[in-house]
Amino acid sequence: MPINGSIIIVGFGSQAKAWALNLRDSKCKVIIALRSKSPSIEKARALNFDCIELESSDLKKYSFFLMLLPDDQHLEFFEKNQSFFKPNSHFVYAHGFSMAKNRLHENFPQFAHSLLAPKSIASDVRFQYETKGKIGAVTYAKNPELQQQIVELAKFLGFNALFNASVEEECTADLFSEQSLLCSLIPYGALKSYNLLRRKGISEEVAFMECFLELKSISHALVSMGPLEFFKLISPNALIGSQKGKQLLMGSHFDNALEQIFIDIENKQFYKEVEIDAVQLRQDVLNQWSKEELCLTFEKLKGKLIV
Repeated sequence: MPINGSIIIVGFGSQAKAWALNLRDSKCKVIIALRSKSPSIEKARALNFDCIELESSDLKKYSFFLMLLPDDQHLEFFEKNQSFFKPNSHFVYAHGFSMAKNRLHENFPQFAHSLLAPKSIASDVRFQYETKGKIGAVTYAKNPELQQQIVELAKFLGFNALFNASVEEECTADLFSEQSLLCSLIPYGALKSYNLLRRKGISEEVAFMECFLELKSISHALVSMGPLEFFKLISPNALIGSQKGKQLLMGSHFDNALEQIFIDIENKQFYKEVEIDAVQLRQDVLNQWSKEELCLTFEKLKGKLIV
């Protein structure tokens, strides 16, 4: 069963904006659904998208929805809006977390719930579409008809490598990678390395280029070439240094920490840990980072060093 009619995107954050632009460029009819007083309404209309209000009978006109609100808002969204949707409406999620945590497909069985989770940040979702690049995504759908709609949606979005998995598998892997590497080890490892060089008298420019700027070229080389070619490529000093750093930084204590991260996800302990004020936490993190010299150096040098 192909996608018929308009595609409704719920929310208009960075990921929603990228999806909306890609879909429109693929000649899809896109409508943005937002709360009546949402500040995102003006942003969406400035990009010439039509908007409709949530908690409105207008929602009954449609049957295909992309759930691009933050995950922690999904349960409240259904509690407030379920009466405004037609039975069997199809909801597609960009992450498996809210389905795994809140069991939305079980608590709201009158609707279809599917997963299309791109493994890329919003800016890259848009860039790869515009440059005809490659985006991999994890999918889940309850039956072949729903899966057909997911495949069609992925084509419109420019997601060209699809891999099926359960919601729980995608959720576990996504949470683990964020905690073990992507949003922890990389930014905070860069910060600690930069700060140490500065304490030892290295100039801010040199410390910035070595501990932050080179993340771009190193990660690109590792991912595009693969580990074997990467380790063939790097200099003898870098090769020897990689092994010393591995031995000093990634011993049994590191393995034990990784194991604990996985256990806390597997036994749902992390599901409890996320039940805090995420808005306040984000502000606290931003306040902490704003005090770091690395951020000031980034602003100072980005015009010269970053495209």
